Amino acid sequence: MYIVTFYSFKGGTGRSMALVNVAAALLSRGRRVLMVDFDLEAPGLDTFPMMFDRPLDKGLVELISDYLEGGDIPDASNYIYEAKLEGINRGHLWLMPAGCQDASYDARFKKMDWQDFYANQGGFLFFEDLKIQWKESIQPDYVLIDSRTGHTDIGGICTRQMPDCVVAMFYPNEQNLRGLKPIVEDIRREKEGPTRKAITLHFVMANVPDLDDEDNIFAEASKAAKQTLGYSDLATTIYHYNSFTMLEQGIFTIDRPKSKLSNEYRQLTSAIVLKNVEDKDGALAFVENIFSSLTSNNDSPAVLAAEEPLQIIMAKHSSDIDVLRWVAKIRRDQGKTEEALSIFNQILRVDNTDAESLVSRAGIYALLQKRDSALQDLIRFFDLEKVPQFSFDLAVRLRLRLKVDPAYEIAESPAIPRLSASLVSRVIEELQREPRTLRTAVQLLRRWIDANGDSDDMRLLRSPYNLSLIGAGEFEEAMVAIRMNRSISDLNIQDTFNYAMARWGFSHIVPLELFESSVARYLERGSKDPNSFQCFSLANWLIGNQEQAKDLLEHALNYISKGPHSSFSCWSYLYRSPDLFKDDLNEMKRFYGGADIVPRVFSRHTESRT
Repeated sequence: MYIVTFYSFKGGTGRSMALVNVAAALLSRGRRVLMVDFDLEAPGLDTFPMMFDRPLDKGLVELISDYLEGGDIPDASNYIYEAKLEGINRGHLWLMPAGCQDASYDARFKKMDWQDFYANQGGFLFFEDLKIQWKESIQPDYVLIDSRTGHTDIGGICTRQMPDCVVAMFYPNEQNLRGLKPIVEDIRREKEGPTRKAITLHFVMANVPDLDDEDNIFAEASKAAKQTLGYSDLATTIYHYNSFTMLEQGIFTIDRPKSKLSNEYRQLTSAIVLKNVEDKDGALAFVENIFSSLTSNNDSPAVLAAEEPLQIIMAKHSSDIDVLRWVAKIRRDQGKTEEALSIFNQILRVDNTDAESLVSRAGIYALLQKRDSALQDLIRFFDLEKVPQFSFDLAVRLRLRLKVDPAYEIAESPAIPRLSASLVSRVIEELQREPRTLRTAVQLLRRWIDANGDSDDMRLLRSPYNLSLIGAGEFEEAMVAIRMNRSISDLNIQDTFNYAMARWGFSHIVPLELFESSVARYLERGSKDPNSFQCFSLANWLIGNQEQAKDLLEHALNYISKGPHSSFSCWSYLYRSPDLFKDDLNEMKRFYGGADIVPRVFSRHTESRT
């Protein structure tokens, strides 16, 4: 239960209208909402268009009167009414009105001595008990309190004792700011008081003229409000709505959902929800923000202050997988490995097919040197048909780190046809780092192409497919895939070179005319990267341009030495780290020097056949 008080120092801000529209917006989200009319001097929540389960014959004033007369706190549910807003069939709505609006209401209200009520009649405990009754009897997600204006005893109850959050509405003139400032300061001081209660403040500039600010009047007033009240951002600005429909007290979020005013009320609703960690949307916003903070500074004030809200989130959302997953990742990144593992176990007991949690738990098992458990989770992951794209990429990387062969379950995953071409390309690059997983790369690509071969995205995977086929020793199939029924003269530079390598691997004879063609095209449109220098160094050597070949090899060596990134090597048909790429270049030097060797992409398949 999250209690929100709507307060304004002066009238005319549309406070009650805002409260009812926020209630409607919360109902649309499926929330349970109790509205409480604490504006006892000028009540009116019951005047908005809604239907009640019975006549409103008593409310807050009668509840307090009955308590003072009888000495025992009455059952609050007898003073609460079920309500319904036409057009909303979600959520659940109740109203606790100010009281029965008969001829004697004003006298009954004015008879109350609030100072005596608090000093001698247990007023503080009365309202604490009332909160408990609200929670136990109707279990609302939100209690929205409409407070009196000005400096009053009732105002203190509504803005400090009762709420978790206060929506402070104001018109940005000096009178409003001067009156609101001490109220805001009192609210902030509650954090330092006996209860240590931190009350969230949302500031709403309301009833603002929707006009051009030619003389910078509104801008200056906004600046003054920000300095006086000490906020960084407004929850929203509610502009004056110049229409006679306001006289009908229509609920804009229902009646005119596309209007500017309706959007302003929804912005306010979102601001309230996102600060409430008891609400799933608020909890998710909180944990995502904390997780982002962890990536840069695990000891930041925001992270350290998050512990109590995290405990609330864990208690409130103990069976919500979306929330628990984020909390588990926070604990993992905080180094609380065992707690993170426990939360992932909890998630997977609820849903043993939660793909992201399977990958995350596998990562923790790997960190704890529990390789068999990690492998079991990954095998279960790759057996799922629907998985998040980023989780598949992460699962492949983790599976490869385990170095348990063969890794056929990657290529057999039923999720492959659903993966994007860009993700498949990244996954294939990971599989092209070691000879042992090249066949897995080929099988994965075959499955994706069978399902998506007619897709426009196929162009992204033609080159990875061709390279994987050559790397896996499928030279004849690579030649067919590269040509695609085209004549050799129609091939681009890259395809010409790879076709030449595939033919060399298939026939064991160097196709000089193809390498000559690739060199000629390279001279026309040369690229400056380690792979290009390496490829055309080899091509030049094979056709007899020895000095050019050596020069290009040195360029490749210089470029690979400049950065930490891997590069694809045409000597081994693998993505190689800078050090391993240099090993390939040094082996090429030996080849140029007359050593009886061939490119590694050929020799490893010759060795495997023998």
